Amino acid sequence: MKLDLTGLRIEVTDGIRGYVEKKVEKLAKFFDEDTICHVTFTDVVKGKQHVDIRIEYKSRTYMAEIDTPDLYNSMDDLVSKIEGQIRKDKAIADKKRKEKIEQPEPEDVEALLDEEE
Repeated sequence: MKLDLTGLRIEVTDGIRGYVEKKVEKLAKFFDEDTICHVTFTDVVKGKQHVDIRIEYKSRTYMAEIDTPDLYNSMDDLVSKIEGQIRKDKAIADKKRKEKIEQPEPEDVEALLDEEE
């Protein structure tokens, strides 16, 4: 996964970059290596920084944002939110797949009824 860090009115230091890379690496197992993860940091307003993560993968956009006084702890929360969105999508896809497998097509039901007679 490729990482794109942007600082709006704030400098993205090497420490921040290293920490974000470490945390976002947890999400890399869910995506292709060509997927881009955009992380945007906004300067302190009213004592809090705004941080958001956006990952566009296939036809889905995963996004999480937070206003926080502590930049490092917020990264943990944002990664957890993205993981939750991924799990939710996977559960929905599995449910749809199982429903499709369990329910026979109408033509198949008629064929089965004809065979029983």
